Amino acid sequence: MKKFSLYRILIAPVIISAIIIYIAFYSIGVVEKHLASDTAAEHLSAIITGIREDRNKYEQMKEELCSEYELRTQTLSVLVSQLPKTFSEDMTSEELRIASGADEIMITDRNGLVIFSTTPESKTEFADERFRKGLTVKQYCSTVTDEKDGQVIFQTAVTRRSGGGLVIAVFKSPALNELSKYADASLMIRRSPSFGDGTIAMADTETGKFVAHGNASLIGSDCIIPAEKFRKQKGYFSFRYTLEPSFVFYEYFDDHTVLMDIVSKEYVYTKRTLVLIWLIVLDFTVILTCFLSTRSYRKNN
Repeated sequence: MKKFSLYRILIAPVIISAIIIYIAFYSIGVVEKHLASDTAAEHLSAIITGIREDRNKYEQMKEELCSEYELRTQTLSVLVSQLPKTFSEDMTSEELRIASGADEIMITDRNGLVIFSTTPESKTEFADERFRKGLTVKQYCSTVTDEKDGQVIFQTAVTRRSGGGLVIAVFKSPALNELSKYADASLMIRRSPSFGDGTIAMADTETGKFVAHGNASLIGSDCIIPAEKFRKQKGYFSFRYTLEPSFVFYEYFDDHTVLMDIVSKEYVYTKRTLVLIWLIVLDFTVILTCFLSTRSYRKNN
C-alpha cells in the first residue's frame, strides 16, 4: 500500500513536468521559427535591394555610354565625309580610330556591304541586320549591345554624311565590364552569406534552374525544390534539402525569379534544444529528489 501511495504521489509532478516540457518545446520552437523568419526576411530584402541597386547603376552607366558613343560616331561620320577617299590607304583611319576610342570602325555602302574596316582581318561582310533600317533613313543613329566572353560590346551606326551607307563604330568599356560583375546576382549572394550558415540561391520558377547561387558551380543546374512550393510573394516552408531537414525562407525578386535562404532546422532550433535539455535534466533532478525524499519520509513514518 505504501508502495502504491508513493508512486501515486509522484504521478502529479511527472505529469506537470511533461506538460511543462511540451509547452516549452512548442512555444520556444514557435518563437525561434518566427525570429528566424524575420531575420531571413530582412536578409533577403537587403540582398534584393543590393542586386537592384547594382543593376540600376549598371543600366544607368550603359545608357550614358550609349549616348556618348553615339556622339562620337556622329563626329566620326562628319570627319569621314571630310577626309579624302584614299584615307584608308594611310594612317588617317587608325589615328581616327584611336582618337575616337573605338575598337573598330567600319564603313558600308548603300546596300550595307562593308567597304572599309580598320580591322582588315575581320570577317564582317555586311552591317549587322539590326542596322538594316538605317540604310534607308536619312538621319539614322542607333546603338546595339551584345555580350561576348563576359564583355559588353557596343555597336553604334550613324548615317554617312556623303555617299550613303553607314559609319559603324565598335566600342568596349572596361569600366562597364567591371561594373557588370557587380550586377550579377551571384556576386551579391556571395557577398551576403546566409544568416544561418545555410545556402542562398536564386531560381527561375519557369525553367526550374538556379540562375544565381552561393556555389558558382551550381548556377544553371536544376533546382530540386518544386516551383509550387513558392506560392506566396514571400514566406517559408519545411523541406528536406540535401537530405537535411531545413526551412526554406524565400521572397520573389520578380514575377518568376525567387530568392531563397535555406537554413537547417537544427540551426533554427538550437536554443530550443538547449533549453529542453536543461529542462529535462532539471525535471529529472526535481522528480528524483521528490521520490527519494518521499520514500525516506515514508520509511521513517
